[in-house]
Amino acid sequence: MTAPLKSSNFEFNDLVRKVSAIVAKISGNVLEEKQALMVQTRVKKRMSELSIKDPAEYLKHLDKNIKTESQVLVSLLTTHHTFFFREFAHFEYLKKNLPEIISRAKARGDKKIKIWSAACSRGQEVYSLSMFLNFYLPKIDPSMSYEILGSDIDPESVKIGQNGVYHKREIKTVPMNYLADHWARGTGDISDFVKAKKSLTDKTRWKALNLLDFSAGIGREKFDIIFCRNVFIYFRPEQIKSIVNNFMRYLENGGLLFSGISESLGGLDLNIKNVGPSIYVDKSFVEQKAPAAVTPTPSAREIISRAPAKPAVAELPDVLRVLCVDDSSSVLTLLKKIFSMDKGFEVVGTAKNGVEAHEFLKNNKGKVDIMTLDIHMPELDGVSYLGKYHNSQHPPVVMISSASREDSSAAMKAIRNGASDFIEKPALNNLMERGEEIKTKLKVAYMDKALVSSHVTTIDKQFEHEIKIDKADTKFRMIMSSIADQKKVEKFFKELVGDQPPTVMFYEGQDNILEALKDDLKLKISRPVEVLDNMNAKLEKNKVYLADFSKLFDDVKGKYESSATSMIVFGKCSSHAGDKLIHWNGAHLLIEDINYKCDLSDVATDIVPATSFAYMSCEYLSKK
Repeated sequence: MTAPLKSSNFEFNDLVRKVSAIVAKISGNVLEEKQALMVQTRVKKRMSELSIKDPAEYLKHLDKNIKTESQVLVSLLTTHHTFFFREFAHFEYLKKNLPEIISRAKARGDKKIKIWSAACSRGQEVYSLSMFLNFYLPKIDPSMSYEILGSDIDPESVKIGQNGVYHKREIKTVPMNYLADHWARGTGDISDFVKAKKSLTDKTRWKALNLLDFSAGIGREKFDIIFCRNVFIYFRPEQIKSIVNNFMRYLENGGLLFSGISESLGGLDLNIKNVGPSIYVDKSFVEQKAPAAVTPTPSAREIISRAPAKPAVAELPDVLRVLCVDDSSSVLTLLKKIFSMDKGFEVVGTAKNGVEAHEFLKNNKGKVDIMTLDIHMPELDGVSYLGKYHNSQHPPVVMISSASREDSSAAMKAIRNGASDFIEKPALNNLMERGEEIKTKLKVAYMDKALVSSHVTTIDKQFEHEIKIDKADTKFRMIMSSIADQKKVEKFFKELVGDQPPTVMFYEGQDNILEALKDDLKLKISRPVEVLDNMNAKLEKNKVYLADFSKLFDDVKGKYESSATSMIVFGKCSSHAGDKLIHWNGAHLLIEDINYKCDLSDVATDIVPATSFAYMSCEYLSKK
């Protein structure tokens, strides 16, 4: 979240109400009063991206760009409700049982698996299934295809799904194996969006249907699979019973019904049997004897093994053993918490850099199934680690980093060096929200470790770019530091490349030794360093200025507050300084992760190790 913006609570209340109404109309997700703070926080972040400081100004932008901006807001505010590959346990079940599903379809003379996504919202479930089947069907039985019907009660949501356009933020949650070459980047005003290609859309069709009365819209169609997830909570028990009974009439013999994992269909006296996590089949099918004419169904592993050129799909072990590598103790704690909440994962070790990770693997051969890896770490960073140690015998690696996925020198280089997937680390206090994405990508990376040799997808190549700060003289960087932080400060400046904005380093109570600090820093870094005594002259790009906080902060703020500003706090700062930093409107604020909570913790854009400061500051300024 950014530092507070110039506005009254009243103005933000109006904005929150309008945004919530837009999101509810498009997605069906009603944002209640208890979620108002979450809405305000995420809208502030969006305003910061657009360099908008006033709620009234953003409302004008919203009205002027209602179509594209509404989709951005829906993406920002509903990804925790509807997103790609939600409840991945269902996809695990599908993968394991695809051979049997194929066998039943072929036995009745069909060459297509037919699926109905019966509450598809904006289409993420439909395209998740499509990407999933495009990946696995050719490996199991190339003669088989599929068709997916996506339906929802809201015609607008159906139109959005049929259009197949999503913000790039959403598509990043998809495991890279499944992304493949199925998406194309938009151009011009929609260059931050992606569109599904024909390889996905040609196998989908769409209808607006009411689950309480869908028979006329479906006709005599039957399906191998019906997905109806996370909507039964909106219905009364008698309505659920009626809907499920109708679903069963539209399933092929042995067809599967998937409901939301948190939704139980027990106690409704339904003629169904549970065969997996919220997965059901008609009881009469279970009770039938296997037809004599049907041969036993081979497993996916057996089918694939018939073609020696194609490697086998790895079965997930009961417990996936994870090595977590990150120089942030807070991130390691959160990752351990995420994995401890799922009995399918166990953190068997942690490391704070590439050197420690290599030592752990060397001393624990065969005891690690998969690794999470940060990029910016001391001694041996993640990209260099992969370049030095990754090979075909190495456990699969999923990057979890504050680096932007589009960065060619960090994220894409890590993937080209062997990483299986990439997760952009969000603000530290939101990391738990990404738990399902993290676990899903780890599972996919392990399952498909022998099937994919290159992971840089077409869409990733289209977004890939170097981090470069244009018009650096129009931007500004401010650093809070102390003498104890000098080594970290030196490393920070050594990592900077290309043009940089004027940078002022503030010290508290060190006015008498600024000249000595200047002389020392000039010997350690390649950029000019000066002591700042006043604000009479314009500060120059690529220069570093040392200043006393109490003497010059207000003058610097008065001159540069309107500029795109990256603020960095090494270690701790006083409450007095923190209060002044909070009131620098619209600044991108990074504070160091030192297990210390202060007033800045709640308003910081992110809390990260000092090793991430240079990248994150430059990445922010490059977008402005």
